[in-house]
Amino acid sequence: MAARFSVVFAIGIALVPFNVGSTQAAGKDNADIPVAYALFLDGKDAIYGQFNCQIHVRCQLIENQDTHIQLSITIDSNRYLAGDISVQCGDLGCSFLTWKTSTRLEGVSDGKKVREFDLYAGENNSVAMDLVQRKRTKIGRILLLAEHR
Repeated sequence: MAARFSVVFAIGIALVPFNVGSTQAAGKDNADIPVAYALFLDGKDAIYGQFNCQIHVRCQLIENQDTHIQLSITIDSNRYLAGDISVQCGDLGCSFLTWKTSTRLEGVSDGKKVREFDLYAGENNSVAMDLVQRKRTKIGRILLLAEHR
């Protein structure tokens, strides 16, 4: 009986450092990531600011009830600044080059901290896509600047 207890105790002691390390890693992953943003739309005032976001948590950067303009990001990794970005331009109707209102914030390991996204008139969030590429009218731009490690 004492032998079993000592084996269980030894295994428990051996696992403690791994749990502590995992907790510290999880705490580091959930640290606030400062994100500066700017949204430029033709005919509208620029909207800009800074927000602290967390990994895997949707971060609502802009939510204007009057104009129905929204901008949000979800960061998957602070090391490469990867995740998703979503925009709604209210009555104006805008989308990325893919005709979608959301796109991937692809991670780049070159240390580039500023990301730029062009916005175009119109949107189409259906599953079907035209096989013909149409000329799009650029109506704005999103700039993101995030501190990543």
